Amino acid sequence: MFRLLFLILILFNNLFATSIIVPAFEFREDDSKNRVAKNLHPKSHINIFLPSIPYSYIAKSTNAGLIRSYDNKKGWVYDLAKSHKRVDDYTYIFTLRDNLKFQNGKNFTMDDVLYNLEFFKKNPFLYTNIDKVDFDIIKLDERRFKIVLKQKYEMFLTDLARVYFYTKEYIQKFKPVGKETGTANKIAGAFGMGPYILKEGFAIGDEQTEKLELVANPYYWNKDFPKVKRITVYTQLDINDAVDMITKKEGKLDLMPIPFNKKLEVLLSKYSKLIISKSTDNFVIFFNLINGNKKLKNQKVRQALNQALNQENLLNFVYKKEGKVSDFTASINYDIVNKISNKYKLNDLKLKKEELHKLLDGLELKVFTQDRFMFLFKGIEFQLKKYGVKLIYDITTSEKDIYKQLLNTNTNKNTKPWDLLIWGDDDWYYQNPWTVFFIYETNGAWSTINKDEKMQEYIKEFFITKKGTLEYEQIVRKILFRARDMAYTLRVPSLNKVFAVNKEVIFKPYEGGIIPLWEIEITKEHWSIRADKEYKSHLKKAIKPKRVNNEINK
Repeated sequence: MFRLLFLILILFNNLFATSIIVPAFEFREDDSKNRVAKNLHPKSHINIFLPSIPYSYIAKSTNAGLIRSYDNKKGWVYDLAKSHKRVDDYTYIFTLRDNLKFQNGKNFTMDDVLYNLEFFKKNPFLYTNIDKVDFDIIKLDERRFKIVLKQKYEMFLTDLARVYFYTKEYIQKFKPVGKETGTANKIAGAFGMGPYILKEGFAIGDEQTEKLELVANPYYWNKDFPKVKRITVYTQLDINDAVDMITKKEGKLDLMPIPFNKKLEVLLSKYSKLIISKSTDNFVIFFNLINGNKKLKNQKVRQALNQALNQENLLNFVYKKEGKVSDFTASINYDIVNKISNKYKLNDLKLKKEELHKLLDGLELKVFTQDRFMFLFKGIEFQLKKYGVKLIYDITTSEKDIYKQLLNTNTNKNTKPWDLLIWGDDDWYYQNPWTVFFIYETNGAWSTINKDEKMQEYIKEFFITKKGTLEYEQIVRKILFRARDMAYTLRVPSLNKVFAVNKEVIFKPYEGGIIPLWEIEITKEHWSIRADKEYKSHLKKAIKPKRVNNEINK
């Protein structure tokens, strides 16, 4: 009993530290890599919970494009294409891999390339500027084709990582027309070319099933992947129930992101371990300037709310130091954001405490949030209460409910009143702050702000500015500083990824908004394949938490 209390005391102490350091005798090392099971064991199966952008994570696992987002300096690797050449600012030549097949076993030909790209050109997604950019697709031979843009657009290559290829039958019958969220998985079936086939369920953002089933694609071009035969994905669970499923029971959940205040439960679990890594994901807390509390239209009120938050205290006591203080809503872990934060001085108007009280006292704000973010809002509430601010909560377990309100606010069609709304904006665009910048595009569904012509000019310039140049640095700086000055969001610290993972699952997080399901492995002692019914007692011992350094892959 004394030993357990001693351990808990040490853990509480160290959970506030940037690196968790604990006495070696209290924890065992994670030796799961020494017991790796054979790839695609017929009974291999994991269960995961994806509470944020499940449609995007699943689409990246069930579909394939010319390139695929990845944890490297470029932010991508080749997928269906084996090489490409950028001839000039407008022209790209791609060469396909040999012997590509759809998930149903049919050959993927140049005719399929042209058909898919022509369909996409007419029906693009609506969360970048690609819907306004025209281009020609020209066949060169049976393996090569050329894309020629009709105007300058520097985000084209990054967009291509989200342009997936489908069978003609899927396109003709189900019409995956681009929207503000993904439409890649409108229905289950072997329609794509990714490492997993969607066998049951669907997920497209504002609509999704509570559970989806994925099975390994036998025709995926890279025979090293996937490594697990079947994956069950849950999209909406009560957060406390989910934590219990992964910490107190075996075989219920194998992987999930957790609220930072649940770390101790994971560390002391017989079945789960803690994996933490640097992240470019974002917590975006929108102010409703369309039909929310009229006091929020006052720029000084929004600035006062941001100044009233002590980010250092949030980081220490709410995040448990799993993140970094950030000057902007966009993650400080974006290379360009970090550079600008260090290089340029902020010129904020600092309000005195009396002025903050005068602006904020008596302010009541309606909050719409997923339950998984209540740990953060309770910390925010504690700080804002000092200035007389009251938060009133409307809580859901499902992100689809968040989208139904958020994406209809700009047109006054939201059915719930809200003043603050949080979205788990995982970095779906990968080391590109467009993941946050797109919410400032006032003619888009994601915007909850009023007209801002200066910001729209900055965004137009952003689309045509080459990454890595001084011009790129300057335009990103203008957008960041404009959004901060106008206080379009309630800023909170940038976050780390914090996962609870089954002890017999081998998983390395990516920095951005990708969970590489196809790379996940299990051991011979995993519940889905082991011979013994009982999990061995020595394996139940607490595992020393792993903090991944996110070394850039080559």
